[in-house]
Amino acid sequence: MLSIKNFFETDKDLQRIDSKIQCQFSTSEGKGKVTGSQFKADVQVSPNAAGSQILVVIDLPLILTPFKSKVEETIKKKLAKYLA
Repeated sequence: MLSIKNFFETDKDLQRIDSKIQCQFSTSEGKGKVTGSQFKADVQVSPNAAGSQILVVIDLPLILTPFKSKVEETIKKKLAKYLA
C-alpha cells in the first residue's frame, strides 16, 4: 500500500497533470483516495495468493472523457513498471 501511495504522491507525470494532488490512505483498510483539481481516484489493495490485487477507479471530468483510455493505459503502464 505504501508503494501505491508513494506512486501517487511522487510521480512527476501525475504532478504535471495536476500539481494539487492530495492522497489519503489507510494501510489497515487497504484503501485510499487521491484528489486533485483534474481528477479523483479511489484505490483499493486486496491481498491474494500471488501477492496483491490493486483496483484503481478514476473519476475524470466530462471535458477529459475523450482521453479516458489514454489516461487508463498510462496509469496501468506506470503502475506495472513502478510495482515490478
